[in-house]
Amino acid sequence: MTPDPRIESVPCDLCGADDAPVLHAAMDGWPADAAGHFAATTDVFGAYGTIRRCRRCGLAYTSPRLKASALLDGYANAPDEEYRLEGDARSMNAYLSLAVLRRFAKGGRLLEVGSSAGFFLNAARLSYEVTGVEPSEWARDYSVKRLHLPVVARTMDEARFPDGHFDAAALIDVIEHLADPLAALRELARVLRPGGHLYLVTPDIGSLSARLLRGRWWGLRPAHIYYFDRKTMTAMLEKAGFEVALVKSYGRIFTWGYWLSRLENYPRPVYKAVEALIGLMGFEDKFLYLDTRDSIQVVARKR
Repeated sequence: MTPDPRIESVPCDLCGADDAPVLHAAMDGWPADAAGHFAATTDVFGAYGTIRRCRRCGLAYTSPRLKASALLDGYANAPDEEYRLEGDARSMNAYLSLAVLRRFAKGGRLLEVGSSAGFFLNAARLSYEVTGVEPSEWARDYSVKRLHLPVVARTMDEARFPDGHFDAAALIDVIEHLADPLAALRELARVLRPGGHLYLVTPDIGSLSARLLRGRWWGLRPAHIYYFDRKTMTAMLEKAGFEVALVKSYGRIFTWGYWLSRLENYPRPVYKAVEALIGLMGFEDKFLYLDTRDSIQVVARKR
């Protein structure tokens, strides 16, 4: 069989070792590069590649995987209308994140990498001078034309921000998608002033639900490349030039209908029982805050 030129095998991004046994075998359908798999609201939790765990440092990651250029193309061409339809909930989630970030950085210049449709930046501009970077053409267009936000480039390499330009930065459900998260964190450290703060959110593969659900955990997705727990996330931030100031679980607000849609890949009896309950109570469009304890939010200070 002719090798796929879009695919490469990689060593551990945290410690550089190439000693990572399989944690979860690749699912049917991989490599998954359909546009829908790159949307933030995708419910495709299968079709992921071979997930490995480094013996030396414990970082979990996908290898072999799509090359960085193929990943970027995937995000660039991925519309996500469902993301926009949950805009009210995403705005509420933005304020929850901002309440945490403002404890450490009350104002100044704020950069969000992977700003998507701009709901976080739109909320943040009440307190900060905001700038966004986003690879998706659909999301950039929505941010600029509908919300009038300064989303200035697809990638940090394109943006070429000066050293120490920002007081704070955000990576919300982004770092797990990056081909080289350590390099991305080092670039963020470069553009943050000394003492500036980074806020990030990512799924927690060390959580109880990830360990119990194993290959059926929601965090195992086609477009996720790296899987962090609290230990490996802290180690990577420290290696990139940060010191961790806060680590805690991260809960979200969505409509009951949206939460139900996230259960479609779980056992059918569970899905049907919850669907019937929500329909009976008429809760489809009502909001629900849930902290399932399998995502983490982190605030880190540039040293």
